[in-house]
Amino acid sequence: MRLSLAALPALLAVFAAGEALAQERVQGHMEGCLVWHKQDPVGVRNECSRPISLQLMSFVDGKIVTSELSPGGKFVWERQGPPGGFMFTACAAGLKPNVPFAIENKQPIVLSLYNCVGTEPTS
Repeated sequence: MRLSLAALPALLAVFAAGEALAQERVQGHMEGCLVWHKQDPVGVRNECSRPISLQLMSFVDGKIVTSELSPGGKFVWERQGPPGGFMFTACAAGLKPNVPFAIENKQPIVLSLYNCVGTEPTS
């Protein structure tokens, strides 16, 4: 099989796209590492051996709070206003949910239907 020079740029583009995809890390969420106290104030503790990036959103005011929890680390969320529900994501530090953290995505986030993604360093 012979490859024409005209096809070479397209072939290189396919290889470059494949390499970029290979550099993206995909990992399951880390919700199972969290121990919650869900009464006001809401408290959470990281029981995993690795740091976790936590995002929380109140359904009352839509305010987003983020926190990095080291192993054994605790976070207390002093919400303002009347008590109400909230949603959260938990990913390994350096990763983010593959579903944008927005009220429009409440259902998949509340049902834990997200993974965590990030890119590998290119050094």
